[in-house]
Amino acid sequence: MTETCPVQDLYTPAYFKDPYPALTRLRDAGPVHRVERPDGLTVWLITRYAEARAALGDPRLSMDGDVVQKALGAFAYGYLDPENEAPHTLLSSDPPDHTRLRRLVNRTFTARRVQALRPRVQELMDGLLDALGPDATHADLIEAVAAPLPIAVICELLGVPPEDYDSFKLWTTAMFVLPADVGDGMSPTDAIRDLRRYFSELIAAKRAERPEATQGATGTEESGDLLSALIAVRDTDEGRLSEHELVSMAVQLLIAGHETTVNGIGNAVLNLLRHPDQLAALRADPALLPRAVDELLRFEGPLETAVLRVATEPIPLDDQVIPAGGLVKVVLAAANRDPERFAAPDTLDITRQKEGHLQFGHGIHNCLGAFLARMETEIAISSLLRRYPGLSLAVPDDGIRWREIAILRSLKELPVTLTGPVSALTIIEAPERTSPAGTGCSPDGA
Repeated sequence: MTETCPVQDLYTPAYFKDPYPALTRLRDAGPVHRVERPDGLTVWLITRYAEARAALGDPRLSMDGDVVQKALGAFAYGYLDPENEAPHTLLSSDPPDHTRLRRLVNRTFTARRVQALRPRVQELMDGLLDALGPDATHADLIEAVAAPLPIAVICELLGVPPEDYDSFKLWTTAMFVLPADVGDGMSPTDAIRDLRRYFSELIAAKRAERPEATQGATGTEESGDLLSALIAVRDTDEGRLSEHELVSMAVQLLIAGHETTVNGIGNAVLNLLRHPDQLAALRADPALLPRAVDELLRFEGPLETAVLRVATEPIPLDDQVIPAGGLVKVVLAAANRDPERFAAPDTLDITRQKEGHLQFGHGIHNCLGAFLARMETEIAISSLLRRYPGLSLAVPDDGIRWREIAILRSLKELPVTLTGPVSALTIIEAPERTSPAGTGCSPDGA
């Protein structure tokens, strides 16, 4: 008989402030745990690195929208679109549909297209820091940098007009609101409805403005925006991408390219400021920046858990069996601190040689936007440290506040002092990546 793991240590205010002690206890107790969440939903949590990596690539764990919808039952709130149709995107499909969709997006969302954005990302970042003004002494880096930079980048990549950026911030934030917290605000279902309506209208407008883009195009051009390239794929061969999939893909790319990168930048800067020895090491050797970003993602990445999966058959794991229909979550935050994989896993070490964290997923669902996420984070960190060599936290460590969202590791704000004693004057530049280490981050299913 499988015992349900007690949840008194999970999903509490103390847990959201610092989940790692509770996750360490879970991981130490075993690689898989049956947990009943406060809302009554039962899920299986996988906490150790080896089992987590295997689960992320296990074809017996389905991400298909219809399968997940059926397994969630009454808990499917916020999962379905307003037409009560399960989404079918890279995040909610299995082969062969996933293979088809991934191949189409890979043809348009290329490393070359992303690399071409680097000067523009730097320009956007410089503009955000300029907007703080020369006399600014304090700022909330989430509001000033971490939130507006990714939304501007993904919107430019997709071809979304700048005047609509604020609406996207509202919609993407609402996507992660729990039913009990909606109140008079926007619900996830409202946000999905508005996003789908917006992209349906934008796609129609792009077709009307550039009819040649949908006639005879191959969808492989790297000039123009990503959404126009996907429209070209849709309109030149209807069998490869349905209209529903086109709209759903646009919604997914927006959310994946924004929310997780916001959290990734915020968490990275926070942890550098919390660890002055590591910050000093980075200033002393700016060439460490790419490695530092990977270590910061491992140490406290933007995703606490991977996207929900469903067992399509009984799966033995350790001394337990996940039943067919069981809902499974891979706990990335626990796996990425597994001492069996990483030496001194609770220590931030930007010189760490061994890579292989799971923040960007594994297998066929590895993160499509990893290269973009890394690039944005590198540019954000290098620009902040170059502009504000005395950057420091403006509140005590216990004053840092986190959003209470189980899937994300997400700061409410990041108050900093922009001026202060300068420990080193090394100029930190974001190095150009000549080839992707992965191809802004919500894993295509991590």
